[in-house]
Amino acid sequence: MKPFQFYIVGKMPNLKPGQSITNEVQLTFSGEREDVRTTITMETEHFEGSLVLLRVVSGIKHQTIGYIKTLVDSQRRRIDFLEYLQPVDFQAYLDLDKKLMIFQAPKKECRGVLSHLRAKSCEMDLVEMEVDFTKVMQLKSEYLGAWFKQVSSRVHTAGLTGSQIQDDTLFKNLSKVADLSNVTIPWPFEGVEHPVMITSRAGVVLIQSYQDNIGLQLNLVMDVQEKLLQHVWHERQVTKEIDDTEMIEE
Repeated sequence: MKPFQFYIVGKMPNLKPGQSITNEVQLTFSGEREDVRTTITMETEHFEGSLVLLRVVSGIKHQTIGYIKTLVDSQRRRIDFLEYLQPVDFQAYLDLDKKLMIFQAPKKECRGVLSHLRAKSCEMDLVEMEVDFTKVMQLKSEYLGAWFKQVSSRVHTAGLTGSQIQDDTLFKNLSKVADLSNVTIPWPFEGVEHPVMITSRAGVVLIQSYQDNIGLQLNLVMDVQEKLLQHVWHERQVTKEIDDTEMIEE
């Protein structure tokens, strides 16, 4: 599966190929502060249609228990850790006419970079969007899959797959007690039907493999944005809380 995360561009400087936007924030690891730099560089001005190709390089914080074995003063030692910094490097696409930014990366990487950009004022402002699945159902009434979150006090998530699952009693019952995290729908494009996942944070995930045909992938997700997403999304109200139940979105 290949995720494409959409944002609305609030502000963006005019970049030329090779020029970059840089933002630096401080993160705390085991009581020590570490500078993390985020760099967004224009690579190709005319990449695919109206899209500009960008490269995003940064680092995101993971909180997890683990250890590494390494040499310290020529002695092999085990070092335990509770968190670590993961380097990230991914492509992004910008449509200035439509004021759209697309991050081509997993959700955790996208959110990590977005939080860095928000933590300190910089030349770029990206607005996170949220999908209203009630409106999605009005426009696309056939679901091939769905994930629900906050199902009960014991069940955090529940997933359904099949054909026409929106008509199944189980889907209808879950819809009454839980929120949708994502849905998979059949999407007709250039005479072929493609299964695509729509996430609650305005992401489009391609289910099928398209090898290295990035042109087809970008045209497909832009078609979804134009004909569906822009009609069913609204600006998300930013909070400091992180909803771990949405980890299965992508």
